[in-house]
Amino acid sequence: MGGLADRWTMPLSAPRPTSKTRRWLLAWVSIVLVASLANIAAWVWHVGGPVRIVSNLAWLFGLPGWVPVYATGMRSVRADPAWILAANSVAWAFWLIAARLLLAVRSRIHTTPGSQETEPPPSPSRRAFLANSGVGVLSAGFVAAPGYATAVEPWILKTRRYTVPILDLPPAFEGLKIVQFADPHLGPRIPASFVEAAVEQAIGLAPDVVVFNGDYVAGGTVEVERAAEIMRPLAEAASIGAVGVLGNHDWWADGAMMRDAMERAGVRMIDNGRVWIDPASRLLIDRSVQSSLALVGLGDLGEDETDTERAFAGVHGKTPRIVAAHQPDSAELHVLRDPGGPRIDLMLSGHTHGGQVRIPFLGTPLVPSHYGQKYAGGLVRGPRFPVLVSRGVGMSLLPVRVGVPPEISLITLTAG
Repeated sequence: MGGLADRWTMPLSAPRPTSKTRRWLLAWVSIVLVASLANIAAWVWHVGGPVRIVSNLAWLFGLPGWVPVYATGMRSVRADPAWILAANSVAWAFWLIAARLLLAVRSRIHTTPGSQETEPPPSPSRRAFLANSGVGVLSAGFVAAPGYATAVEPWILKTRRYTVPILDLPPAFEGLKIVQFADPHLGPRIPASFVEAAVEQAIGLAPDVVVFNGDYVAGGTVEVERAAEIMRPLAEAASIGAVGVLGNHDWWADGAMMRDAMERAGVRMIDNGRVWIDPASRLLIDRSVQSSLALVGLGDLGEDETDTERAFAGVHGKTPRIVAAHQPDSAELHVLRDPGGPRIDLMLSGHTHGGQVRIPFLGTPLVPSHYGQKYAGGLVRGPRFPVLVSRGVGMSLLPVRVGVPPEISLITLTAG
C-alpha cells in the first residue's frame, strides 16, 4: 500500500525538455533576435550600409511570418518592433520545424529496417549516402540561393549602352549622350551608399543629359530630401542639364514634396510638361527654337494624371522628341497608339525592374505590367515607337535579383 500511496502522492509536473529540444529552442530564440534586430535597425532606426543587406535576407526568410500580415492589408506594421518580432518568431518556428522534420526523414531512411543498433554502421549504406546527400544539397540550396539573390546580384551594377537612331535629328545633337537613371528606391531595402555608388558610376559616363525616371524613394517621407541630395551630383554633372518625372512610389510618399526636393537639387521635373535643348547654347530652355530637341514628361500612369495634351503643348510636329514616362505601359495609351497621335522618337521608362528574377526557359514571371514580359526590360518596340525600359538601380516588393542585375542606361543619339 505504501508504494501505491507514494505513486498517488507524487507531484504532477510537465516533462522536462531534453537537451536536444533546449538546443533547438536556443537556436530559435537566437535567430529570431538577430533577424528582428536587423529589420528594426533598417526599418525603424534607418541604419544604412550592410545592415540593409542583412535585413533583406532576414526579411526573405521571414516571409512565412510576413505573408499573413500583408494578406490582411497591415503593411504599415512593418515599422513596429513588436510586429517585427512576432513575424520573425512565426517564420523561424516554421523553418526550424521543417528542418526537424527533414532530419527525421533522413534518420528514418538512414536506419536499416529491423536494426536495433544505435551507432551508425562503419560503412554507410547506399540509402544512407543518398539521404545524407539529399539533405546536404537541400541545406546548401536553402542558404546559398537566398544569399546570392539578396547579398550578391542586387549590388552588381551594370551599364548598358544603346545607340538609337532619331529621324531628322539636328546635326547639333549627333552623338548626344543621355544617361537614364531609374528606380533607386532609397529606403529600407536600398542603402544610401549603394545609390551614391550608382550616381558616381553614372557621372563617369560623362552625360550630356540625365533623365531621372522616378521612384527615388521606397515610400514615406523620411528619405525624400536625402534621395534628392544624392541625385544632385549627377544632375550637376550633365553638361546640358537633367530632367525627371515622378514614379508611383514617390506619389505614395509625397509627390509634391519629392518634386520640390528634386527641383532644388537641380533637376527639371517635367511631369506633363516639356523643355527643349537649344542647339546653339546647349542649354535647357522653355520655348521651342529652330532645330531644337524636345524632352517631354508624362505623369505617372497609376498615381498621377497623364495629360498628353498638356505635355506636348507647344512642341511642333516635326520637332524630334524624347519622352520620359515612369511606367512603360504609358506607350499603350490610346492617344499614343493612334496613328494621328503626337510624334515620339523614343520613350524612356523604368518601373518594371526587369521583373527582378529571370528563370531559364521561362523568362521573368513577375513583371508589373499589363502586357506581360513585353516591357520587362531593354529596348522594346512599342505600338508606334521604341521604348527603352531600364531594369532599375534598386528593388521593390521582394528584395532579390536573379539573372536581372541592376543597371544604368547610356543612350547615344544618332541621325536615322
